[in-house]
Amino acid sequence: MDDFGLIKNYLEKNIDKQTFEKWIIPLEYIGTKNNVVFVCSSDSKKNAWIKTNLLSKFNKNIKKDLNLALKIVSPLIDDDDDKSDSTENISDPFSPASGKKKIIANLQPRYTFENFVQVEQNRLAYSFAHSVADFPGKSYNPLYIYSDVGLGKTHLLYAIGNRIVKNNKNLNVIYSTTSEFMHEYVDYNRLNKRSEFINKYTSVDVLLIDDIQYITKWEGTSEQFYYIFNKLIQSEKQIVLCSDKHPDKIPDLEQRIKSRFEWGSIVDILHYDLEGRLAILKNKLQERAHSIKNDFIIPEDVLYYMASSIKENVRKLEGALNRLIGVANLKYSNSKGTKISLEFAKESLKPIISQGKKEVTIDRIREFVAQKYNIKVDEMISKSNKREIAVPRQIAMFVCKKLTENPLHEIGKEFGGKHHSTVLHSINKVETSMLSDYEFSKEINSIIKFFAE
Repeated sequence: MDDFGLIKNYLEKNIDKQTFEKWIIPLEYIGTKNNVVFVCSSDSKKNAWIKTNLLSKFNKNIKKDLNLALKIVSPLIDDDDDKSDSTENISDPFSPASGKKKIIANLQPRYTFENFVQVEQNRLAYSFAHSVADFPGKSYNPLYIYSDVGLGKTHLLYAIGNRIVKNNKNLNVIYSTTSEFMHEYVDYNRLNKRSEFINKYTSVDVLLIDDIQYITKWEGTSEQFYYIFNKLIQSEKQIVLCSDKHPDKIPDLEQRIKSRFEWGSIVDILHYDLEGRLAILKNKLQERAHSIKNDFIIPEDVLYYMASSIKENVRKLEGALNRLIGVANLKYSNSKGTKISLEFAKESLKPIISQGKKEVTIDRIREFVAQKYNIKVDEMISKSNKREIAVPRQIAMFVCKKLTENPLHEIGKEFGGKHHSTVLHSINKVETSMLSDYEFSKEINSIIKFFAE
């Protein structure tokens, strides 16, 4: 039974039958966030009557006995449906007739939740953002997302806006950078239209502000933002802010503004590990499949090279992929199904990726081999002797001995504390297999070649 079912059972036993059937039965369950149960009916007049006459009385007892609260939200009316007689005399505050001006959202439609790659480092931020998009003003408000440059926080900001616009066509949503916000305020002020600026931003239902760390640059703008922020929060309008740092780390940020940022929820996006960068790169490659002419193939070792070489941000990784696709489109315009070589990728990406020879380490070898055989590094260094784990482990040990100066006992230590005799056995087994199996030998040599070049 869902939370609204619990509330209905409770109310059925504690209020008169006529009230229950007339006002509670027609309500539809929308969802629950933080013990608040969101419900609605398609009749605006009924919603308004319940809010005015019943809700506070209900919630006093529901909170005490069930630790839940009931909240009525906007009517569940499809844009294409005819308005029922029951809403005839209730003006829609978002309709043109109400005098509320529709605001241009200023969103980039290509950034959505569907094409945002979830990995461990961004999962919490994704979850909070998704909740805000589904229940604007009802869950985390304000939502403050921070991370270093190029890790996806602006993507999430656009995704929130795009989801809300798609699902709630009557809501006013606006996206702005702090710099745009500041310059807009200056322009309005210069034309003596400060009140119009305030009215514009206090009439939105969802305000998305990027790079909020710059709010401290101009004192006048900071003052206006503080006023707008308070006004929107008091009206239960959704605010989402993005920054490259935690509020505590923003220089010269007024305490009163900092405290407002902390009212809701603060979440961060961490730097992606190799696995995360590869997942993102593969997703971007899939998105760009239509731009790959003549069906050329970008193999795993090339993707690994890119993901292991570009660690700072996703934006640079995406730029490298775009460049590689562009160069390959030119190079292989007269051929079909060409497999992009690692040498070609390195040459194409010279302006982006430093070509200085990197130190070959046990860590790098473990990561590469684990990725190549689709297992996790944690599995490789575990005690498992399953063939799908043991063989890649043996290969990685062989390559470590071949390409590093580490003694056997040191290699064993880095593979879950294996004894040096186990490492030696693994190396011998790989060497024997290479002598009898040409394809296996070719596979091992390609791994060695990757690190040797």
